[in-house]
Amino acid sequence: MPGYRLIELANLQPHKARGIAPAENVIGVLDFLRELDEEPFPLPRMSKWRVVGLEEVLFAARPREEEVAAEIHARLNNAAASLEQRMLAIQVVLSGEIVRGAYMTVKYRGASLPLYMIFNSPHRHEDANGNAFYPIEFHLSSP
Repeated sequence: MPGYRLIELANLQPHKARGIAPAENVIGVLDFLRELDEEPFPLPRMSKWRVVGLEEVLFAARPREEEVAAEIHARLNNAAASLEQRMLAIQVVLSGEIVRGAYMTVKYRGASLPLYMIFNSPHRHEDANGNAFYPIEFHLSSP
């Protein structure tokens, strides 16, 4: 299914025997953002990607993590039409715990990092094996 899926690393195979199958293509979040700015758009049609390192980028940006999150949100939104036209499936894999309260955050290295600034606060879904994920359309709403 095209769009983003936020997934905790613990819910992916091989970390969990009956976990979510990881996308075959792996890319760091900063490399992914650079790819989105390329002309012509470089990601192959109907490909599946696993984007890693978002929590590291937000953690390293402290105390400006909200500003960096807002910039990531804007860059993803700018690329939304291209991502949608190519029908890409993007797993955003987080090694920390996703916390969905009033504001969606990821707990990472003792910090609570603002996922809501990028993806708003999508609803939790589970696959047939009880693995949690958060689906999000490419056109991101503002938090």
